[in-house]
Amino acid sequence: MTQPVVDPFDPALAPSPTAVVALSRIIDPLGRTPHDPYRIEVYRREMLSGARFPPISVVTFGSRYLVADGHKRLAAYGALGQPDIRVELWSWGRWLRDQGRQARDNSGKNLRILRLSVSDPLAALRLLGSTLAHWRRVVGALILNLR
Repeated sequence: MTQPVVDPFDPALAPSPTAVVALSRIIDPLGRTPHDPYRIEVYRREMLSGARFPPISVVTFGSRYLVADGHKRLAAYGALGQPDIRVELWSWGRWLRDQGRQARDNSGKNLRILRLSVSDPLAALRLLGSTLAHWRRVVGALILNLR
C-alpha cells in the first residue's frame, strides 16, 4: 500500500510565510459538510501519489487558525491521518482583500444570471440553481460548526 506523503504542501507555492501547526488547532467553518466530495477524493489520491499542493491559507484566530482558503485540500489531508499540517499565514487584511475579490466575482456571476435570463432562461436557471445549492451547503456547514 502507498504511504501518504508526510507533507504534500510546498511552501514555495505560498506567497506568504508558512508554518507547521497541529491539525487540531485548525478551525474550518466548512469542515463538517463536504464541500465537493469528488474533488476532495481526487486531492487525497494525488497526495498519496506524491503530488505537491500550495499550503492551505489561514488567519490567526486567538490560539487557533481559521481556514481562509483550501477547505478541500484540508479535508483531503485530514483523511490521511497526519497530526500536523503546513499552512500559509495570511494577515486579516489579506483575508479581507480575498473576501472582496470573491464578492466582486459573485457580483459578476449574478449579472451573468440576469443577462442569461433574457437570452437563455434555461442556462440562467441552471446557473442560479448551482449558485443556490453552493450557498445552501455553505450556510448548512456554518450552522453545523456553530453548534
